[in-house]
Amino acid sequence: MDIKNLYLFQNLNATEIEKSLHCSQSQVMEYEKGSFIFHQEEKPQWLYLILSGTILVGQTNSVGRRLYAEYLYEGNSFGETDLFLQRPKYDFYSIAKTKVTLLAVSRHFFAGVCSHNCPHHGKIIFNMLHIFAEATQRNATKIQLLTSGTLRGRTSYYLYSLSRGQKYVELPLNREELAIYLNTARPSLSRELSNMQRDGLIKLSGRKGVEILNFELLELEFES
Repeated sequence: MDIKNLYLFQNLNATEIEKSLHCSQSQVMEYEKGSFIFHQEEKPQWLYLILSGTILVGQTNSVGRRLYAEYLYEGNSFGETDLFLQRPKYDFYSIAKTKVTLLAVSRHFFAGVCSHNCPHHGKIIFNMLHIFAEATQRNATKIQLLTSGTLRGRTSYYLYSLSRGQKYVELPLNREELAIYLNTARPSLSRELSNMQRDGLIKLSGRKGVEILNFELLELEFES
């Protein structure tokens, strides 16, 4: 993805984007697969925007149990909540699941009004509202997912949302990560997926492939 296509720079012309990158002291950073972008409990310094690749954002508790896992992709941002709430440390960690290229924007750029009263600064602050709205929507989806009652209901809602009407979906998370995301144990998730296949809702294909056989039945599972 080209920097100009990031939503942060929506409605800015090429000159304004160039000035914004200079004012914000933005940096393009590259990470190899498996590298940490930041560790949990590091001090937030940057807003990160994904230009290419896939990021895993996760969380562990004090005894090392993984509590959360989610993949983010090209065009997504991360780190904004801890940054803007001025938290002393991150609640999460982030790892490059593929080779990734990021645009990192310094927190100082958002700390106050530009001393030169640059119009592009105001546009970027406004665009941040959209970015936060997207993050709010993702969180609302996660809340709806986790309140879907049974494990089958949560799994059905996840697959239904992921599919966007397409019969075949490729799971972005592996079984362990998906179990964490759905707040269950991996063996329980594997059994439920097998049961859903037995009942004619889905057909499993390899480790990550899922074919949805009946959208109406799948929808009933999380609406009942």
